[in-house]
Amino acid sequence: MTDQSTTSAPENPQTTGTQTAPSSDAVDTSKSGPIDTGTAEKTGATDTAAAPAGDGELQAFREKLAGGDEAILKQLGRYKSIDAISRGFREAYNTAKNGGAKLPVLSDKSSPEEVKAYREAMGIPEDPSAYPGDFREGYEATDADKAILGDFKAAMHARNVPPAAASAALEWYQDFATAQQQELDGNLAKVAKETQAALRNEWGGEYDGNIGAAQQLMTTHLGKEGFEGMMGLRLMDGSRLQDNIAFVKMMAQLGADYYGGNAIMNGDVETTAKTVQERIDELLSLRVSDPEKYKSDDVQQKITKLYTQRDKINARR
Repeated sequence: MTDQSTTSAPENPQTTGTQTAPSSDAVDTSKSGPIDTGTAEKTGATDTAAAPAGDGELQAFREKLAGGDEAILKQLGRYKSIDAISRGFREAYNTAKNGGAKLPVLSDKSSPEEVKAYREAMGIPEDPSAYPGDFREGYEATDADKAILGDFKAAMHARNVPPAAASAALEWYQDFATAQQQELDGNLAKVAKETQAALRNEWGGEYDGNIGAAQQLMTTHLGKEGFEGMMGLRLMDGSRLQDNIAFVKMMAQLGADYYGGNAIMNGDVETTAKTVQERIDELLSLRVSDPEKYKSDDVQQKITKLYTQRDKINARR
């Protein structure tokens, strides 16, 4: 039947001073047998659509719709008029059109039975590890990614998240992590290039010596693996510690002070030693030319520092 057959039924007219009897096409969902609505005893009833010519005609209509299916015929027996059957069809159509039956919904007050029914309806496995979903092929999962995958599935399971939704969330995470890593790697290359250019411009010919002094100092105290691990540390913006310009300049200065200059990093130990000795001799000459200045704290500190540098240089010969 179509909606047109239901909308063409006449409205219940009102008689003078008398209201028409209530419609008898209500659906009884608790019984399968006929219900006496009392319309036969009331006068003034004019709802001809809700009251067919007879029970035989209504039953014949039901049998025709059922097409020999006893289950459908029994279900149609719940409707007490042709108009009620038509409305039932329209409601079923609208329900199917809008997505069918409503899915079960959980709340904080849901009983264990309701939770179990929901899990079965949503296809949620009893074991969290049985959740479908793993890192897709080609995704370079980190150790941290691998460690949290089990926790992720357990969290989805505890919150009764359908497997399809959990898989979608995992897909989103992989897309997000990939894009973020690409951004960080791009910044690493950018900062490394900028730092090297800035230091070469500032240090000129001393660049290699300063870098060598910093590397030698750190390797001496940290070992090769410790040095490489420390310099490879990633900062929040994705760059490495070894590309932090302030850190590199600090370590270069410490290395140069420790080894008595950066020239020794280039193998020019003799030149460096000569330069240090010349500065020592220059300060020592103050003993004759300016005894008071020679005795000053500033000169004495410089001489002490130069003696230390000279000893370290001599130890490397």
